[in-house]
Amino acid sequence: MAFAMSSTNAFTAPATSRISTAIFSEAPAATPTENNQAKYGKDLELPGTYVRCGRCATSYAIAADDLGTGKGRRIECGLCGHSWFQTPERLFTLNDGHELVPLPDVEITRIGNNVKEGRDPDFVGNNKFYVGNLDFGVEEDDLRALFADIGEVGNVSIITGPDGRSKGFAFVTMMSDEVTDKCMDLDGTDLNGRNINVKPPNN
Repeated sequence: MAFAMSSTNAFTAPATSRISTAIFSEAPAATPTENNQAKYGKDLELPGTYVRCGRCATSYAIAADDLGTGKGRRIECGLCGHSWFQTPERLFTLNDGHELVPLPDVEITRIGNNVKEGRDPDFVGNNKFYVGNLDFGVEEDDLRALFADIGEVGNVSIITGPDGRSKGFAFVTMMSDEVTDKCMDLDGTDLNGRNINVKPPNN
């Protein structure tokens, strides 16, 4: 099961850390242990430690016991295929005020497609649009669904205030540079009872 790291404090938004499923292979002198990746967040409580892939920055919920009783184990990233030898001493600890939440499938798909196409795993596109006059109830999934009819959406970010409420505008980034005109045609489209504004960002 894939996860993202979030904050339990609504006023402090940490940098997102992706959590996905690792593939284990045995390391010399390591005692074979059960791969609990698929059980974390379901049958087993999520551990307070995780590892991060050095290639695509995807992170994995993992406990020290998962690495056996030896010096560690070799782990392979389930998204990009990068492998490394992981020791218990080099596990990251989940900071106070943070928790692991399910990672959206769209993020897993985007990262996987980037790796397949030879792009940077974090690539979200360069074709960015300002989207204004949003109803305060509009969510990122609403904007993603609207723009997905035109092309692959790399990122959606609704701007919020200190209280976590929407400020009524957002930024949408498309993976392709060839959909600019079609995205601009969405200007004036009704979304949740309001005609949205779509235009290039100021910067």
